[in-house]
Amino acid sequence: MTDDEIAAREAEVLGAPMRIKPLSQEELGEDVRELVGRIGATLGYDQQEVLTTYFAVLAHHPQLFRCQLEMGIFLFSGSAIPARERELAVLRTAWHAGAPYEWGEHINIAHKLGISEEETDRVRAGPEAPGWSAHERALLTAVDELIARRMMSDATWADLAVNWNEAQLIELPCLVGQYLGVAMLQNSLRMPLAEERKGFAER
Repeated sequence: MTDDEIAAREAEVLGAPMRIKPLSQEELGEDVRELVGRIGATLGYDQQEVLTTYFAVLAHHPQLFRCQLEMGIFLFSGSAIPARERELAVLRTAWHAGAPYEWGEHINIAHKLGISEEETDRVRAGPEAPGWSAHERALLTAVDELIARRMMSDATWADLAVNWNEAQLIELPCLVGQYLGVAMLQNSLRMPLAEERKGFAER
């Protein structure tokens, strides 16, 4: 996306009020609080930080809330894909989805994992940007293919299989699908950025 396209996308997603307001703290049940505590511990946030994010909106649909958070908790704590590679894939997914909320939140997570601003700039540029390892280039190419064609090519699959086992190869389409779905939901809800986030200006 160009600077003008980024500005237009953020205006589209963030330029109007949220479509569904978060539940108040008093409206959140104990089952929701338990899940929030688990995801907060996984992400390194305290409960109050998590309860004031989009999770308090998703809690309007408790059954879906539980399913989505269980998947999120697995991808952060039980994933077969290393955390650094997971975040590169999530950021590339968020970029393709034009998802300023998801991008900003995962830039924060990526930095905690030691991913640099120079690398997040390269995520924007894509797999052909100079500086990626062969494996990282294959990973970002796989994300691009999954979003554009809904499958990985034989060449990309083979490139990933040099370093990844079968479980990791199975998990990647699920990872991209999960965060593409989350991006669509957050965009459609018009989730506002947290005060400390800057959307696509995050590097």
